[in-house]
Amino acid sequence: MPQISVLIPIFNVEKYLRECLDSVVNQTFRDLEIICINDGSTDGSLAIIEEYARRDPRIVIIDKANSGYGDSMNHGLDRATGEYIAIVESDDWVELDMFEELHDLATEHGVEVVKSNYFTYYADPERKALSDEKIELVRAHEVGRVIDPSKNIDIFFQQPAIWSAIYRRDFLVANGIRFLPTPGASYQDTSFAFKVWSSAHRVVYTSDAFLHYRRDNEASSVNNAGKVFCVSDEYAEIERFAAERDLSTEIWRILRLSKWGAYAWNIDRLQADLAPDFIALASEQFKADLESGRFNFEFCDVNQAREISEIIERPERVIERKQAQDAAKVSVVMPFFNVEEYLRKCIDSVLGQTLSEVELILVDDGSVDASSDIAEEYFRNDPRVRLVSLRNSGQAIARNRGMELAHADYIAFIDGDDYYEPDSLEKMRDALVEHDVDFVVGSIRPVFEPGIRSAMEKFQDQHYYEVRRTGLQQVTSELLLDLDASVCNKMFVRESVENRGIEFPEGLRFEDAYFVNAYGFTSSTAFFLEPEDYVYNYVRRAGSTMSTTFGRSNTAKDHLTVAFRLFDLLEKHELTEKYGVYYMRMLDQYATFAFQHSEERDHAEIWRKLRYFVDTHREQLAQMDAYALRNLEHRVYRGVLGRLNKTPGLRRIVFRAGRTVQNSLAGIMPKLSVTHRARQNIHADITLLRQQVAGSTAALSAQLNSQRRRIAEIADQVDQLVGDREKADCAKSTKGASKK
Repeated sequence: MPQISVLIPIFNVEKYLRECLDSVVNQTFRDLEIICINDGSTDGSLAIIEEYARRDPRIVIIDKANSGYGDSMNHGLDRATGEYIAIVESDDWVELDMFEELHDLATEHGVEVVKSNYFTYYADPERKALSDEKIELVRAHEVGRVIDPSKNIDIFFQQPAIWSAIYRRDFLVANGIRFLPTPGASYQDTSFAFKVWSSAHRVVYTSDAFLHYRRDNEASSVNNAGKVFCVSDEYAEIERFAAERDLSTEIWRILRLSKWGAYAWNIDRLQADLAPDFIALASEQFKADLESGRFNFEFCDVNQAREISEIIERPERVIERKQAQDAAKVSVVMPFFNVEEYLRKCIDSVLGQTLSEVELILVDDGSVDASSDIAEEYFRNDPRVRLVSLRNSGQAIARNRGMELAHADYIAFIDGDDYYEPDSLEKMRDALVEHDVDFVVGSIRPVFEPGIRSAMEKFQDQHYYEVRRTGLQQVTSELLLDLDASVCNKMFVRESVENRGIEFPEGLRFEDAYFVNAYGFTSSTAFFLEPEDYVYNYVRRAGSTMSTTFGRSNTAKDHLTVAFRLFDLLEKHELTEKYGVYYMRMLDQYATFAFQHSEERDHAEIWRKLRYFVDTHREQLAQMDAYALRNLEHRVYRGVLGRLNKTPGLRRIVFRAGRTVQNSLAGIMPKLSVTHRARQNIHADITLLRQQVAGSTAALSAQLNSQRRRIAEIADQVDQLVGDREKADCAKSTKGASKK
């Protein structure tokens, strides 16, 4: 009996099948049974399977008429003889040590299921940045120990991903866990996964990922009327399974909540003309569950409660919201936190645009004032408004969540205390469409509250936020130098943001600068409106993000971290040669900004981070701009000496050593490792340097003495030559006189 039976369902995948089969037959774990289930393929898939079977006796072929994924998988389960079952989709592939690693965990812990993470894969070169992203299905704190899913319920709310696991076959058989054999249906992993997690009591997770999951064709069913009710069919099967086995009340509560997650996902993905029938069904089911007591809001967070309440009480509004979402030409993401004084004006400036087909995504970042109530009011009254409430996590997380919910082709951002001009979105969107560019830029009008900025600072703000170019432009380093760091006066292509994997860096301030530069680095063209075409009104007020950043605070140092992450992005997209000089200039500016606007107690940390970054990436930075790197290294050196100034004993040692030692330090300090930054090692370094200087001085003295001797010898030779010449001249003169 083989240890693992690998089930590979196959239907018209000749383009990908060899890559999949190669990754399975070449596994380091050899004790496999490889069951290929051909579901009536009409391309060359069957011939490929037969070719591999002739070379590898472990391959078993099931060739049958087309009956759908669920029925095919059940044929595979019936045929399998292995101790464990694994599933590999025929357009995916796996790392060569996958089954060895998972089998070792299964036998070590004696479990029913081993669950891992997985990698995404996109063949489309435009989405290259998203490939090999590790999708975290399992929680880090649950890794490496035996888990009972009924008591650790996170796994119920993750993507099913049934192929990133192995299952004991006798566990599946004993619990009657099979697939729903609905012909032509999709999402049949939904009920299979729920059955597994609701039946298993011994599961082990690994944070490793092995399977590469192809995601190029995920949207293929959004226009297929036959796929509308597949999710509800799966949950009907789950409820049948739960009722038949008399599962616990806890499992039933999990079932209802996970059901809403699946239903909300289905509503979101469907086209507007297909969604109403499913929305009506969902409304009827949840209303019946609520009235019968089979469902309550106990496990719901505020967002789930808001959505379920609306679909129960106002399904027609859900349909209107879906239609507005489908018609939207621009999605506007608006994070807000405690801005009740400004929020209405901000929202009205979006909903009152001359371009009315907008989707406004309000992201409440944990407000504790009346902002939340104001947002709820707009959500109830306008189907173009979506609302999501978060715990206070910062603007970056809020914006990223808003981007996840966006549906329109173009995306814009606005902060909850600012406001648009009435035609801002129309101007920017028209320019994007007409010129087919990556992004559009307009001017910002700063609006100053009393006492916020000096006259000079106001002038600087006005100059900084006014566009410095006009018309269609190629994106170059020079253009990026002319670009302000705000995202709010720009419009972006949503698909480009997604394909390039660009997000706001979570946990950091100055996240706009990262996003603008990251998007700019990966763009080709931009369009600038005229300088007088103001699109955004930026309210400069006390307590705003930038007011805090420009004061002495610990947020200013985030500029340096932003610069480091942009370096990673340039390397990932292979753009260091194109933007290297620009990047080095930016790194210097961001480092300067971090020091100027941070508190003094943070300076040591900033120097340490900058030193470590330079030490780690010196070769790449030198290739970008060697001259800029040398200047940066000298700045780092001066920063270290500045820290020595705070230690009188070390300061005296350094400066008593004189200029020679200081110059030597300038050369050697950038090369010291991070561990030599401690005080005692600096003592040792200075002692060594003094010895080196002493040795160098002795060598120089010897060299000078040698040169002096050589000069003396040359002087003697010159004297001899002069003497000889004088004698010759004298003799000549005497001879001449005799002739006269």
